[in-house]
Amino acid sequence: MYPARHDQGSPRGQDSLEVAGRMIPNEIAGKYELRGTLGSGAMGTVYDALDRNIERRVAIKVVKLPPAGDPEGEEAHGRFRREAQAAGRLAHPNIVGVYDYGENAESAWIVMELVEGGSLKDRLDRKERFPVPEIVRIMEEVLAALAYSHGRGVVHRDIKPGNIMLSGDGAVKMADFGIARLENSSMTQIGTVMGTPSYMAPEQLRGETVDARADIWAAGVMLYQLLTGEKPFEGGFSAVMHKALHTEPPPPSRLSVTAPQAFDAVIARALAKRPEDRYPGAAAFAAAIRAAAAAPAAAPEAGGFSGAGPLPGLDSDATLVGTMPPAAPPGPAMSAPPPTPPPALARRAPVGLIAGGAGVLAAAGVIAFMLLGGGDQGADQQRLEQLRQAAEQEARQRAEATQPVPAPQAATESATPTPPPQAEAEIERRLREEEGRRAEQARQQQAAEQVRQQQAAEQARQQQVVEEARRRADQLRADLAAAGAALAATPCSLLSWSATATRLTLSGIIRRGDEALLRQQVAARGLPGDAVQMQLRGFDGPYCAALDLLRPNAAGQDASPQAGIIGATPLAKGELLRLSVTMPPWPGHLTVSYLMQSGEVAHLVPSRAEAPNAQLRLGEPAGSFTGWEVDEPFGTDLVLVVTSDRPILAQRRPVVEKAEDYLRALAPALRAAQAQNGRVAVQAVLVETVARR
Repeated sequence: MYPARHDQGSPRGQDSLEVAGRMIPNEIAGKYELRGTLGSGAMGTVYDALDRNIERRVAIKVVKLPPAGDPEGEEAHGRFRREAQAAGRLAHPNIVGVYDYGENAESAWIVMELVEGGSLKDRLDRKERFPVPEIVRIMEEVLAALAYSHGRGVVHRDIKPGNIMLSGDGAVKMADFGIARLENSSMTQIGTVMGTPSYMAPEQLRGETVDARADIWAAGVMLYQLLTGEKPFEGGFSAVMHKALHTEPPPPSRLSVTAPQAFDAVIARALAKRPEDRYPGAAAFAAAIRAAAAAPAAAPEAGGFSGAGPLPGLDSDATLVGTMPPAAPPGPAMSAPPPTPPPALARRAPVGLIAGGAGVLAAAGVIAFMLLGGGDQGADQQRLEQLRQAAEQEARQRAEATQPVPAPQAATESATPTPPPQAEAEIERRLREEEGRRAEQARQQQAAEQVRQQQAAEQARQQQVVEEARRRADQLRADLAAAGAALAATPCSLLSWSATATRLTLSGIIRRGDEALLRQQVAARGLPGDAVQMQLRGFDGPYCAALDLLRPNAAGQDASPQAGIIGATPLAKGELLRLSVTMPPWPGHLTVSYLMQSGEVAHLVPSRAEAPNAQLRLGEPAGSFTGWEVDEPFGTDLVLVVTSDRPILAQRRPVVEKAEDYLRALAPALRAAQAQNGRVAVQAVLVETVARR
């Protein structure tokens, strides 16, 4: 326990008091008895405390105020104050209560309800699984808290298991309104995506204005995680962003046998890409969850396959097959024929017909499986023949089951029944489909060859461009400065150079394989080999258009921003991308963009003013910003660091957009800056990522 020092005054001019080795605001030390530390981090410390006046245990979150002129610290302080404002206006049994807020010259603090049961994330991290009734109870309480907060103009914007506390009796307590959006407020954060990527709605990832339906999405992600034990969109920021914007997760019932199929439709609506397609409010979402939990279990699909049916809006065969009479379910593909049933009364004929149809479907299913499997032509023909024989045998057996039992004396003379025409027609149809598949394969091979020829022609064209650049460079004077300027004009590169009387230093990035062309140009100019030092990094990726656009703004090493990756490279999965940036020797606006192999660009730092020669560290976790985590796909990405004496783009760009759209807007802006004699300088940094080092 930490004893309170209320019997002593603090030194003159100080607003904090040292208690058990920690600096505690005087206002806290005088009213509360500190009993321990619940947690601490870069943003502050949370204490277990006792309010002496009313003998109530509380949690006190204390943060240090930022120094003057620290915009990131001031934004974090603003989020902290908004957390108190947002939670303080909410009084609900499923929301952590806020009792008090205070500030002095050094610190700020929030006094709140103490929840002793841990978070929902703690239990999920321990791989605990919840029965469906418990999932329904948890989600009902979460959505009750959201319905209450939304009704009072508060959008949480960071719903996730880590912010769902569970009391000792399991009751939900929603916490951390640090990035909540209050009604009629505008809240921006330069260079930071607000929220936790795995739980962010598409409109959040795109940097658009969000409303209560973003919380519906996040609650849907959490419901998916409770049902399956997995998040619907896994990975680092770029991977999650791509999946959330462009892909659909598998239905929960396909991943977990304990997830009722009725929840698939609930998840599909909660995770709709467009906000207007989601549930209009938390109460409607909760009602849908209750209805899904009360729905009868879906009948198993024909053929013995388990798993969820398709999402709403798609055609589903499962219901139709599930209503078939259960007397004759089809057997697994390529299984032995079922035993011939004993003689039956005349009323068995309809059952026999149904069974015969199922036999045809089973044969068709085997053909479809074989067609998907591929293989050489000889093996395919052999399997087709085996399939034909199996289908005919099954058809004969089904036909025999529907015929009267022959007299004993005629048993040895009865001829083999002719397969039903339906079976022959089905087999012929499948054979025609196989011929069509082979024709499609030939068409695809022809198309692939055309693509290869086009790529070869493009490579030849690019080689011609490089050769033309080399011929132009050969016409320049054979001095180091002229050589530096000529080499820096190489297509699909971003190079900077500096020259002394005896040495030319060339550094930057260039398309992989073109390094040899630079060395050939140096040799063709007759320069001594020891007079030119090259510090080049090659890359593979769709970055030529961006580099060619920005190349005219590349300056010498002394006038460009200097940027690099902090820590060892390549970066492995799970590590954070952090950047060190030094501004050029003139005041300017800094913009940092992240170009990805997917053809998209994420604006990490859209625009902010910096002092000359300012040294910056970007990507450090702070508050709800957890950093830029490395995840698949692995390979080479590109960071563009641009400085200018005025903002390049008049309007703010989306957080994530197509690279071609960004470059289309950037090109006229650069031309306008050049026409106005504006200063623009650029630096590029390659980011290599791997699964593990």
